[in-house]
Amino acid sequence: MMEVFVDSSVLIEGLKGNPDAVRVLYILADEKAVAIINDIVVSEFLFHYIRLKSGASPFTIKQSGRISEYILDDEPLDFLNQFHIIPTDEDTIMKAYSLMRSHNLLPNDAIILTTCKINGITNLATLDSDLRKAAEKEGLKLL
Repeated sequence: MMEVFVDSSVLIEGLKGNPDAVRVLYILADEKAVAIINDIVVSEFLFHYIRLKSGASPFTIKQSGRISEYILDDEPLDFLNQFHIIPTDEDTIMKAYSLMRSHNLLPNDAIILTTCKINGITNLATLDSDLRKAAEKEGLKLL
């Protein structure tokens, strides 16, 4: 069974209805791929989810005490539960630091790329051009 790490760009753009992201999500479902994310992707997705659902800054929603209006008991948890979540550990953080320097990556992208490398995940679904370039250089296959 094919394992694919799914970057938050695919999840966020899928939520927005971006046809490229929706196509990737359908491919993953059709292939019955093991779709993998990490805690970084969960955080990025939830941050943007609050913004998209509320139409306001997540910080504004937090300050007004209204996060529970958008993060429900079952939604979007039901969506996130479709993915296998790998936690980020200290070894991943330390190795990501090196990838930040060698590929000029921001921290979250470096942690995602390192998560793939450490866990032997060779397939990556992302719409992020910086992450795509670095992943190709590191030998990952892109969806």
